[in-house]
Amino acid sequence: MEQVIWVEILSRHRDVVARHRFAAAELRIGRGYDNDLVLDDPHVAVSHLRVFRDAEGALVAEDVGSANGMFLDRERQRRERIVIGGDEVIRIGAMHLRLRDQSYVVPRERAFAHPKRRWPVAAVLAAAILGIEALSLWLADISEPKASRYVMPLLGIGGFALVWTAIWAVVSRVFAGEARFERILTATLAGLLAYTLYSSFAEFAAFSLAWRAPAAFDYVAMWGILGLVAFRHLQGLAPRRRWINAGAMVALVALAIATQTLTQSEARADLGQQSYLHRLLPPSLRLAPVQEETAFFARVEDLKAQLDRDRSEEPAAEAGP
Repeated sequence: MEQVIWVEILSRHRDVVARHRFAAAELRIGRGYDNDLVLDDPHVAVSHLRVFRDAEGALVAEDVGSANGMFLDRERQRRERIVIGGDEVIRIGAMHLRLRDQSYVVPRERAFAHPKRRWPVAAVLAAAILGIEALSLWLADISEPKASRYVMPLLGIGGFALVWTAIWAVVSRVFAGEARFERILTATLAGLLAYTLYSSFAEFAAFSLAWRAPAAFDYVAMWGILGLVAFRHLQGLAPRRRWINAGAMVALVALAIATQTLTQSEARADLGQQSYLHRLLPPSLRLAPVQEETAFFARVEDLKAQLDRDRSEEPAAEAGP
């Protein structure tokens, strides 16, 4: 029976770029033209690998004395010899190789499945976002209705979603070979819907319940949702680097939240407490108990007394050098 060795050259995503068939019991791989397989990589030695069969008939890859060595996939430990089972990825220089013989059993073919169309889901998400935002604008409209007050914010949301999706689609096309526009758009709209729901809840809580915390930390929710959406996009580009992608997004989100927290803290120190009510809603939605008039004016008097005391106090002398 003829002995055949197959050598597959893989991309960094482990896709087969080229496949070579050798009807021989042994072959050599390197950059020199006297090899059976010539690799155009300056980090590959002139004669780098020897592939042969051992006494049991298994394929063996052996480093023949290269400067940069041979590695098993992403390992950092240099290998002098690797026994091949058919699924190992060998790395020499910047090249990734896979060796197989004619007895390798390939899995059965997959049943062909038409790709799922995500447009209906994207349309539902977009309609929900625009509907919630339009309702919020209508509830907060206390003057004569004008179309521009509704059209411009809604166009802004749609423009942001399309620009964000287009940028990630181009990145996906460059690094993954596929734009995946529908998938990216669906994930983006899902994140926008989550933030729209949170923002609407924060506005309702601030006005109706006098609950300040959700509105005060609105930016935390925004950066968190943005990080989750970006992580979802990164997973489409490099699914095997889940923990690296997650760590990078957590670090960036934490940095953004810390920066904005510091900025707001300094703004409060300079300008005082800022209002957390961005929109006024109909009075019928006010659920917090109304403060009594006497209690309100009592607090005003207490505040005036505190201000008088502060004005009468001598400022503390600054310490000399």
